[in-house]
Amino acid sequence: MYLTEIVNKPCDSTEIPSASLNSIWQDILAQAVTGELMAALNYTALAAICDDPEEVKEALEHASGEEGHAAAFAAEGRKLGIDVQSNVEAKYWKRIRNAYMICAARRDIIGCLIIQELMLESFAVASYERVGRVGPGTLGKTFTAIAKEEEEHIGHALSILEKERLIDTPAFDAKVYELHNQVMTTLAEMLVSQDKNCQCQVCHGGVCVKTVLSQVSLSTAELRGASLNRYLRTLDLLGLPGDMTLQWVSQLPV
Repeated sequence: MYLTEIVNKPCDSTEIPSASLNSIWQDILAQAVTGELMAALNYTALAAICDDPEEVKEALEHASGEEGHAAAFAAEGRKLGIDVQSNVEAKYWKRIRNAYMICAARRDIIGCLIIQELMLESFAVASYERVGRVGPGTLGKTFTAIAKEEEEHIGHALSILEKERLIDTPAFDAKVYELHNQVMTTLAEMLVSQDKNCQCQVCHGGVCVKTVLSQVSLSTAELRGASLNRYLRTLDLLGLPGDMTLQWVSQLPV
């Protein structure tokens, strides 16, 4: 089933969760929409630093695709009677965005690809797959479908980054590690098991959604574990030594 067909499919009344669960899905969708809109901004910034017209076109197509994903998630919220908010200026997302824009300002296309298509997409694919398994009705199907589409971005990045790494492997690995410390540290903080002072600025209520994920058969431990595992597998495909990358991940906030 294509994504547009899933989004346009009405929700059966038996698939609509209770009001209390709707509140949880509202925050999960808000995080997803925010991530997709930030990705669209990232690809737009990438298009601005590409010299090749085909690369510009491809980056803008990716931006449009991410906007479509955000719209699809918002549409799922409307089916549940939810007004899904987004905030690309929120605490964690803004920190990631700033790291990306530093690369863009340097016209560092490889750095931009590492952040967006290797790190962020690894997290998106793994977390969307998990949410897709438990999401009610078409909401779950939409998360699953978008996870598959985001996986194509990882494949796109690997085809470019593998060649780049062969040019100067030590320098490339050092770049990945530098960006890892900036971006993956922030992503890990978003999914720490205990965050009493969480001020993510995306959750709509006074309660952080991380504390109530169990009510929809999810947990921060599951999402974090799946996302980091996917990230490590992506680095393996790129050729980085597993003992090195495992050490990187072991040092992330828990």
